[in-house]
Amino acid sequence: MPNEQKTKTRRSKGDGTIFKNSKGKWVARYQGKEFTGDVKSEVKARMDKYKLLVQTGEACTRKLTVKQYGEKFLYYKEQQNKRGKFKNTSLDRLERTFQNQIEGSELAKILMCNLDGLQIQAFIDSLACKYSLSTIRKAYLFLQAMIGFGLEMKDLPKNFDPLSIVELPDESVLEVKTKEIEIIPDEYLPIFTKTALERKPDGSLAYRYGPLLVFGLNTGFREGELLAISTAGIRDLGDRHAYHISETVSTVKNRDKNASTKTKRILTAPKYPRSIRTVPLNKEADDCLQLMLSHYASNKVRKDLIITTKNGLLPTARNIQTTLDRILTKAGLPHYGTHALRHTFATRLLRQTKSHQEIKAVAELLGDDYNVVVKTYLHTDEDGKLNLVDLLAS
Repeated sequence: MPNEQKTKTRRSKGDGTIFKNSKGKWVARYQGKEFTGDVKSEVKARMDKYKLLVQTGEACTRKLTVKQYGEKFLYYKEQQNKRGKFKNTSLDRLERTFQNQIEGSELAKILMCNLDGLQIQAFIDSLACKYSLSTIRKAYLFLQAMIGFGLEMKDLPKNFDPLSIVELPDESVLEVKTKEIEIIPDEYLPIFTKTALERKPDGSLAYRYGPLLVFGLNTGFREGELLAISTAGIRDLGDRHAYHISETVSTVKNRDKNASTKTKRILTAPKYPRSIRTVPLNKEADDCLQLMLSHYASNKVRKDLIITTKNGLLPTARNIQTTLDRILTKAGLPHYGTHALRHTFATRLLRQTKSHQEIKAVAELLGDDYNVVVKTYLHTDEDGKLNLVDLLAS
């Protein structure tokens, strides 16, 4: 009998492939998804089950990597930004997180169709030795938003939920701790205020932004809110003034065509609706407001804006910090960042509170969430605990 050659039966296009890898394991591959096992029939069965999910629209078939899909997600957000539907600051934050934490990671190389919760967990765990909880949370939220986008676009199956098993680390195990808030002690405040409001022999301000810093110490405004104060926000309450916050100054990436600078400053609505608020001014804050109105010339960016450089432009955050540094040095006080003014205001107010309702009022004055205020600023002390226990025996 003539020799008969055996012919291999090839799988049809679209059926997937099954083969042995260099380690002797069976591998089944279908539309970028791989299944590995010791037995051929086992991996074939798993592949066939996956094929059925694909056919019913219940499985992800995208062959894009996490990096590629992240770029697609960012492009969509850029278009939203151009339409005025997504804030510049939010887009900048997403881009920074993608570029700094995700783009160069091992997770970025994984195909979306192979992405699962264990891989995301490994990625989150890998960040724990390098970043603070705040940064790790931003990476998690980026992935959450990207996957949410994929579900809305129907690029991903409706049951795709790899984040359901992912946990963020507890801050106690992180090598990089979240910065502790800075609070200026009460005994430093009189000398700080006196120095900040000093005058030159000719009557002009010794520190151009001194009144602004004292104003911030008495209102708790964020730095961007301080830079954005305007005559339009001043409210008359009869025997005093209040200020209505509806804008903030933000430094964002300059996306203008043929831009000559990498960043630009813009006036925009606050990030959170609760940040839009009205804050009554105490006498010290009101006096500082009047000082600024009388000493600053017209703002060239927008006439109603109060804070200006000598050239009539918006000062930068660096301008304000430099002034604060000079005042602290002259007063013989330690270094503080400008955000310490807000922290100090919040802490001093909370010392006066005696009920949950008053704490809620403080949160409203700060434009912050009640729970954030309690977690950030309310700390018990050992003497206070001793006094409470002793009250039981009195």
